[in-house]
Amino acid sequence: MALFLALRPAEEQTGGARAPAAAAEKRARYRNRAVLRDGAPAAQPEARPTISGLVYGSDGNTLAGATVVASTFEVAGNVLSTAGSVKSDERGRFELVLPDGTYQLNASAEGYGTTSTTAHPGEAVSLVLSRSGVIEGRVLDERGEPVRRFALDVLSAVTAETPATPPLFSRTFDSPDGSFRIDQLPSWQFTVRATAAGFAPAFSPMIAVAAGDVEKMDLTLSQGCILTGHAVDPSGAPLPGVYVDAESLIAVGEMSPVAMEAAAQAQTEDDGSFSLPHVPKGTVAVRGYDGSNAVSSMEIEVSSCDDLPPVKLVMSPGGSLSGVARDADGKPIAGARITLAHRPIGFVNTVSDAQGRFEFEQVPPGALRVIMQRGEQVMMAGVEIAEGKTTQQDIAFPPQGTGEIRGRVTVGGKPLPGARLVLATAVGDEGAIGMYYPVTAEDGSYRASGLPPGPYILNVESTSTGA
Repeated sequence: MALFLALRPAEEQTGGARAPAAAAEKRARYRNRAVLRDGAPAAQPEARPTISGLVYGSDGNTLAGATVVASTFEVAGNVLSTAGSVKSDERGRFELVLPDGTYQLNASAEGYGTTSTTAHPGEAVSLVLSRSGVIEGRVLDERGEPVRRFALDVLSAVTAETPATPPLFSRTFDSPDGSFRIDQLPSWQFTVRATAAGFAPAFSPMIAVAAGDVEKMDLTLSQGCILTGHAVDPSGAPLPGVYVDAESLIAVGEMSPVAMEAAAQAQTEDDGSFSLPHVPKGTVAVRGYDGSNAVSSMEIEVSSCDDLPPVKLVMSPGGSLSGVARDADGKPIAGARITLAHRPIGFVNTVSDAQGRFEFEQVPPGALRVIMQRGEQVMMAGVEIAEGKTTQQDIAFPPQGTGEIRGRVTVGGKPLPGARLVLATAVGDEGAIGMYYPVTAEDGSYRASGLPPGPYILNVESTSTGA
């Protein structure tokens, strides 16, 4: 498996923070399509779409004072920013008021491991935090000297096919000897990213720390390289005002590449040029975003800082996808949520119209996932997008069966109400996946009915529990 790791030096002003050039101001800015704005179903003015739920500890008791953060892709399709945050009340309850869309949700509390899930307004989510292990160590420069001021992020491994997830832990340290201690770690494998002003980021190997265990870890920061380039249109004309960032692709085991944010962001100048400082060595994906084109991506190998060739990002409209959302009988479905998901674009949402039709424009070429959701039922399929062409592909729910899966979810021997489960099964011979999302009742029980025959994977969202 390879990791995409975003390169984000701490406390450095990014190119995007500069005043835009006059020519760039006339260009359309990046548009966050994870949030439904135009074309969303009409809502009553008093409607307040929320993501709500409860935060539990692994002993089954609710947790007060846990921080719950919702993130969205406001800046670029691979860069998350906070859309809202709240602390759980004395009963462990939380509520986030957000525009309709798709959000990455994570929860944390002192002494507990963090957890995360994907959620939409209107859904209730139970988040379970297990007791955490501890990592202790130091951040050093290439001479072995301590770096006094630095930031650490705990990151999940996310494959190249999966939208970016927010850091599970993020904190700035001011430490004379470069030492640190982290006691908010997830129960699954993760990597630690260290960043500091004037350095390229450093990433730890993938690691898992059991509750109560203490692991030692030192991270060494280097200067990195300066990566330059130009953004142009298909005719070769320079494009100002394009947002450019970079991600490290790191191989982990036998899975597909994993991406992590790995460089300061920049905005192209009037001549289309950009410069990304402190880029680490290794495989790097450079991406460009603006509101008039699909995202453009290019993989490069940074083996030496000497004679590093400039990057040429060609921005283009990409392709488009259109189709009809259908039920198992082939009838069009109005009001179904249709989502494209991929690392460079994050989530892109739309809603099928009265005739069940949907359309996406400015989609980068390549293989993506398209997801249709109606209530607790979800269908996911693959789609191939070609530059300059419209791909026509309907998406339909599988025929209803007579099967049923039921059971009970407990934490620490206590029922877990409001927990969302995922039941997934293969549909057909083309890699489509049918998914069902039952929610547990007050006694922790759940039931999914009308299931087609076949093997299912069962998982409780926001925990490491699965079957």
